[in-house]
Amino acid sequence: MAAATVVAAGIGGGLITPSVAGAQDYGPSTCRQGYVWRVARASDLVCVTPQTRTDTANDNALAPDRTLPNGYCKQGYVWREAWGSDDLTCVTPQTRAQARYDNSQADDRRLAVRLWITSENGTLKVSGDHFNVNGPVRLVFSGAVNRSWTITATRHSGHAGGSFGFIPGFTGPCAPGNPNSRVRAVDLTSGRSTAYVPFVYCVRFD
Repeated sequence: MAAATVVAAGIGGGLITPSVAGAQDYGPSTCRQGYVWRVARASDLVCVTPQTRTDTANDNALAPDRTLPNGYCKQGYVWREAWGSDDLTCVTPQTRAQARYDNSQADDRRLAVRLWITSENGTLKVSGDHFNVNGPVRLVFSGAVNRSWTITATRHSGHAGGSFGFIPGFTGPCAPGNPNSRVRAVDLTSGRSTAYVPFVYCVRFD
């Protein structure tokens, strides 16, 4: 009787480093649903709420009136320091605190859509993070095995954004070989897709 078996290519037991996401839209700097770039300066791609981006633009416009000739801020204002000591835009203390908080949440808010595989007792496990939280994700297998599943990315401690760990049920021991299959994950809310991750899918005849 034939039994489908899988070995993750180049993977031992336990978690490995996620693969690099395929560049789509704005690549790893794309924000999760509900967030936009802050653009306190052109290269500021920290993901914040739309209201914070609007407030940031207003602060930039008002900065000259809040700044003394020597570069220091007038009473009641402080440097924003959104990207460190180079950001000398004068804002309220609350705004500076908000900028620091947004910086601390930046990785969690990015739609980097990462995917990696592990092997648990010879069973293939597909994991991912940086997806939209509580959003649908389609796992697409191709090559020697052609299947797809739609799962939900949810919150898990230690992983940014929506994440998952899915076992498709390819089980059994198998001798390692060259990768003949691959899998990618598509964030259905945004359409962003990961790069393909290769693995070995083989069939044993007993």
